[in-house]
Amino acid sequence: MQRVNAWVGIRVGVLVLATLPFACFKGADREKEAPPGNVGGLCLAPDGHCMEGECNKDENYCFDRASPCRGFFCGGSDRGVCMITGDFQPSCSCLPGYNNDDFSLYCCPDDPLADPENCLPPDGSVDDDDGDTGSDESSSSGVG
Repeated sequence: MQRVNAWVGIRVGVLVLATLPFACFKGADREKEAPPGNVGGLCLAPDGHCMEGECNKDENYCFDRASPCRGFFCGGSDRGVCMITGDFQPSCSCLPGYNNDDFSLYCCPDDPLADPENCLPPDGSVDDDDGDTGSDESSSSGVG
């Protein structure tokens, strides 16, 4: 009986060890930000290489030339979808109410303050639709 229990324990241990590599992140399996060096993630510095796929050094992201949209989710299916450009690069086509003006591979709400963690431009400025950047406060015209 002890021999049977030991054999079952060994089988369970082998099964657990065999499935561990598959429990880790896989870039194209879900709508999560890909880790650097993986398809959909940033290229690894300082030489701009990827552990998986190849690096687009101009835009600093890793992609799979055979399946360019693998790993790119454009912020989620409720925001947009990945499309393949003529030069076989990933690109986001955003749904109404979203845009990729500041981040080409991420669809942000038209109001970037609705998703400040991901959608504020790198310089922190927000275009308030009157052509300038900054706060939404307008100056008084003196008419009261």
